[in-house]
Amino acid sequence: MTPRPVPAGRFDRRSMLCALGASLSVPLLSGCGLRRRHEPLPPPMRAGTRLDAVFPQVDSYLDVRNAHTDERVAVRFMSDGRENRRALRRLDWMFRDWRDEEAPDIDRRIYWALAAMSNAAKRNGHSGQVTLLSGYRTAHTTNLLQSRGAGASSTSYHMRRRAADIRFEGIPPQQIAQLAEWLEVGGVGRYGSRFTHIDSGPVRTWGS
Repeated sequence: MTPRPVPAGRFDRRSMLCALGASLSVPLLSGCGLRRRHEPLPPPMRAGTRLDAVFPQVDSYLDVRNAHTDERVAVRFMSDGRENRRALRRLDWMFRDWRDEEAPDIDRRIYWALAAMSNAAKRNGHSGQVTLLSGYRTAHTTNLLQSRGAGASSTSYHMRRRAADIRFEGIPPQQIAQLAEWLEVGGVGRYGSRFTHIDSGPVRTWGS
């Protein structure tokens, strides 16, 4: 596996060990966030939603680029009915809090939703690549964003490992929001031309 690029100014021992831990799928430092206590995640599937209805036809291949670190991972996280744990850990690392280098397990429903949306994008002639603006967020990062007036909520599903702020290459965010709403992923937030928020909470929508 090609070592992940380390942003300028962050080439330190902890960053290197966290990156190595992700590549080996083992925690090397408690500071990497792999041992933090979190509430249990709910089952990824919910009977009665369209996402669950299309689940058997979804190819679990995901191509994700982190907008902040410019890292990229392209993996298939399930094949022959079995989870690929190494692929999932690589995705979890991509969805980490990149400021604090904390990388807990992410709700698998988020990955399935993104895979379904990526499948639809590719069927319409797009690459299907996901640009990730925000995945998991620690309380420390949330407080930092609040201090900067960024509007990060203290009860956000980002802090619960159940949300992602995303863009899809070549597709307007409004269309992505419409698709996420149709799939009944959970929460869908529209943030103009900037990005779409999805989470695995109750089905609801906001924004314009």
